[in-house]
Amino acid sequence: MKISREVRVGVLALICLFLLYFGFKFLKGTNIFNPTHSYTGRFTELKGLVEQAPVYVRGYKVGQVETVDYDFGLDTAFTVMVSLNKDICVTEGSRMVLVPDGLISGMAIELVIPAGKELAEIPAHSELPTSIQTSLMEEIQSQLLATLDSTLNSIRELAEQVNGQLDGDKVKTILANVEVVTESLKGSSRDLQQLLHGDMPRLVNEVDSILGDIQKLASNVSDADIAALVVKADSTMAELNALVVSANDTHGTVGMLLHDKQLYDNLNSAVQTADSLMNELREEPNSIIWGKKKSRQLRREARKNNK
Repeated sequence: MKISREVRVGVLALICLFLLYFGFKFLKGTNIFNPTHSYTGRFTELKGLVEQAPVYVRGYKVGQVETVDYDFGLDTAFTVMVSLNKDICVTEGSRMVLVPDGLISGMAIELVIPAGKELAEIPAHSELPTSIQTSLMEEIQSQLLATLDSTLNSIRELAEQVNGQLDGDKVKTILANVEVVTESLKGSSRDLQQLLHGDMPRLVNEVDSILGDIQKLASNVSDADIAALVVKADSTMAELNALVVSANDTHGTVGMLLHDKQLYDNLNSAVQTADSLMNELREEPNSIIWGKKKSRQLRREARKNNK
């Protein structure tokens, strides 16, 4: 059987249309080999949500945004339809949340499904409740605006206080005080210049002289034979140690003089006898020197009798 050219052209056109349709679906991100079911939700704003945006369940992509319809006559102006994989079971209490998809990647839909197998499944094409999650940039922006507003209020209060301080005669008083301080600084500057030009050179010369003396002393110390001095000091200490040992030895001469109590008693007795002799010599020198036994009192009595 011979197929005409027209039939072959028609079949080829159908194949091309089929490939074009499914290729367009594939380029849009639709999984043409996995059956899906859809749900809708209404939002007051989209914040940049577009078609083919991902749909997540706990961070895992389970579908995409199919269409976005709008009617600005309503408060919930945007109707978003999402297509989900057929195996996703949407139960009662589920809702769609508009969330930021990264910092700069746009917006996405987060499908919040409560846990629990006993919950009834919501039929496909049903409308789910919605909410909008604030993005990180919006939170930062609100915090920055609040901080900036507080800072501006503080600056405004400070400016008002400064203006209050500068009103009236306070400015004149401040300027007068500044002038007094300036004159004091001028006088201090003159005194400092006189010190630098007058006393400073003399002080520098004295310091140079002192440094020279210190350098000479250091040179003399460095030239001294420290080792010989140490050796002499060690020798002297050894001799002193030997002398102390000899003095503590009771068999030596010095030790016997220091430790013999009888010798001490004899010396003490000799000293007392010498002291008594010196007293008699001082009182009766003639009687001791010439052997006379009469004392001064006897001579006095003899004189009286003679008279």
